[in-house]
Amino acid sequence: MTANQGSLTIAGCGLHPGHMTLETESLIKNAEKVLLVAPNPLSIQHIISLNNTTEHLGKYYNEEGISRPDIYKKMAMHIVDLVRNGVQVVTVFYGHPGVFVTSTRLASNVLKNEGYPVKMLPGIAADACLYADLDLDPADTGCQSYEATRFLLTRRTPDTSAALILWQLGLTGEHTNDHFKPGEQGLKALSRLLAEYYPASHKVCVYEAPTLPGFAPRIDWMTIEELATADVNTISTLYVPAGNEPTFAEDRLAWLGLTEADIEHWEEYEEFED
Repeated sequence: MTANQGSLTIAGCGLHPGHMTLETESLIKNAEKVLLVAPNPLSIQHIISLNNTTEHLGKYYNEEGISRPDIYKKMAMHIVDLVRNGVQVVTVFYGHPGVFVTSTRLASNVLKNEGYPVKMLPGIAADACLYADLDLDPADTGCQSYEATRFLLTRRTPDTSAALILWQLGLTGEHTNDHFKPGEQGLKALSRLLAEYYPASHKVCVYEAPTLPGFAPRIDWMTIEELATADVNTISTLYVPAGNEPTFAEDRLAWLGLTEADIEHWEEYEEFED
C-alpha cells in the first residue's frame, strides 16, 4: 500500500464497549479517519476518545423524508469519497459490521472493484449474545437464520427439528423501508405463519441483548399465539427452539456402511454425572 493510497477497514465494536477487540481498538487509534455508527453513548464516547477524527454517521438518520435505502447509500458514498481521496478509513459499526450493515457492503463492493484494499474484522452481534444468555449451543440441533420480513414474505419451509432465529423482529412486515417499527399486521402474520409449522402453544423467546455493560438481557418466553401481540423493539430478535427430533437418513448411513447403532454414542455427550 502506498502512503497516499486510500483503504477501508470495516470493524465491529460489539454491542457495548466491553465487546471491542484489541485489534479493532488498535486500528481505531491509528486510523486517519474513523466513521462510526453506534446507538450506545458509551461506545460513541469510547471510540471518540481513541481517535478525535471520529465522525458519527448516525446524522444521516436525522434527515427527514429519506428512506432507509437512501440513508445507506449516502453513508456508502461518503465512505467511498474519502477512500478515493487517499484517506485510510476505518468504519466502526455496532455488533458485527457484516451483519445487516448495508452501507459497508455497498462501499466495499465499489472500492474492491476499483482496486482499493478492503478488509473486515468481526464483532460480537446479537446471535452470539443470544447463545450465551440463553445457554445454547447451535450445534446441538442446528440453527436456521433469517431476516423476519423476508422469512414471512418468501416461501421458506423451516426445519422444525432445528432452532430458528429471526432477525429484526421489530421491523416484521415493514415493507416500505421508511419506518422503524413493525408493519401493522406484521407480528400477527408471522405468528400465523409459524403456527403452520409448530403448535400454537410452542414457546418462543423475544430476545434483546444488553447494550450497556452490567445490564441484563431481555428474555421473554411466550407462545407463538402470544407473539401476535408482543411488545417488540428494533433490536428484538426471535428465537424459536426446535419442535421435534431429527430422524436419521438410512440411505445416507448406508453410504458410509453404518447403522443407527453405530452412532448411538452421540447421545452419551448430552448427559454428564459427576
